[in-house]
Amino acid sequence: MDFAPVINQFLQTHLFGDIFERDNLDWQSRELATVGALAAMPGVEAQLRSHMAASQRVGLSRAQLQHLAQLLAHSGYAAASARAVQALEQTPAPSP
Repeated sequence: MDFAPVINQFLQTHLFGDIFERDNLDWQSRELATVGALAAMPGVEAQLRSHMAASQRVGLSRAQLQHLAQLLAHSGYAAASARAVQALEQTPAPSP
């Protein structure tokens, strides 16, 4: 971001804004899909933690996110499950 600070605004406005404004999925479903995809990819732990927090802001509970991690493990994706669990543990619970 230091090299090209305007890139962050571009990404948030055009890439993420356009994707998240579509009406084919609700916010919670989008976050579940995003968390699952990020958990499957090593090296994107910061984004995974960010989306763990965003998931809670749109109304998903920590129990639901833990269940997602359990489903990943049950489906044979142990590494993805471990990344999801670790990211959730590192993400503060939302304040009431």
